[in-house]
Amino acid sequence: MKKIIKDLIFLAIVGAFFFTFRVPIENRIESLVQTYFPCRQAIDYDVGNFDARFGISKDDFLQAVRDAEALWEKPINKELFSYRSGGDMKINLLYDERQAATIKLQALGIAVEDSRASYDLLQEKYEILLAGYKQKKIEYELLVTAFNEQEDAYNAEVKQSNERGGARRTGYERLSAEREALEAEVRKINELKDKINADADTINALVTELNRVAQALNLNVGAYNQVGGSRGEEFNEGLYQNGPNGARIDIYQYDNKTKLVRVLAHEFGHALGLEHLDDPEAIMYKLNEAENEKLTAADLAQLRTHCGIK
Repeated sequence: MKKIIKDLIFLAIVGAFFFTFRVPIENRIESLVQTYFPCRQAIDYDVGNFDARFGISKDDFLQAVRDAEALWEKPINKELFSYRSGGDMKINLLYDERQAATIKLQALGIAVEDSRASYDLLQEKYEILLAGYKQKKIEYELLVTAFNEQEDAYNAEVKQSNERGGARRTGYERLSAEREALEAEVRKINELKDKINADADTINALVTELNRVAQALNLNVGAYNQVGGSRGEEFNEGLYQNGPNGARIDIYQYDNKTKLVRVLAHEFGHALGLEHLDDPEAIMYKLNEAENEKLTAADLAQLRTHCGIK
């Protein structure tokens, strides 16, 4: 009887352990299968977090995902990925300062490419805007200082007038005119402040792109600081991760549909287990700078080798 009880307790502990760690265990098994038996079974995926601020509908985003999937599947006539509600691998569209910077510069007619020429152009625009921003800041501080002095003088005069029992008609009219002048000065200061804030937004967008392009091109330059002292974060257009909680693809930034399909296809490649290639036109090149929406010979060769297809 005691042995039966011990066996039941042991089975209960094993069951509880498996129930608690079932998902990490299943994810680990799935990862091992993909590592040692690549391309044998399709990777199930689903759209996870979706931020509408990118300005793309969920249907259009899913179509871009399917287009990226097809880039890998059609050349070898094999299903490598499968869209399924609740699929194991989540594809997330995450909005932060990177996409905000892209949209901001696009609205200003500033096109950004991953090239030294584009970096130099951004740098030139940054220097011009920063100089104007600093000049406006000086003007703003002078206006605020002058306004504070004028307001102090006005308040002192009003106080003296009240202590004498109130201003006479001429004095009242003069004080009213001074008050209106102060109110007009406040409007002027606020308008200048709005311009400064708008310039700061543009400068910060340029900083984000300058640091991103510098990192993408591996330029030996210092990182630019955003106005106000904060620094742009390390940039990735997309990122594939696989851990105990499962696999995921996070998309952070894209300029257009072609770039979106390419970055999705690139991360799909990493999900398959593919590495970066030296061919600048390849989907698996480290930079998303080409415009073609198809595999290069180098992409296809790596895919065939990895999947064991002759």
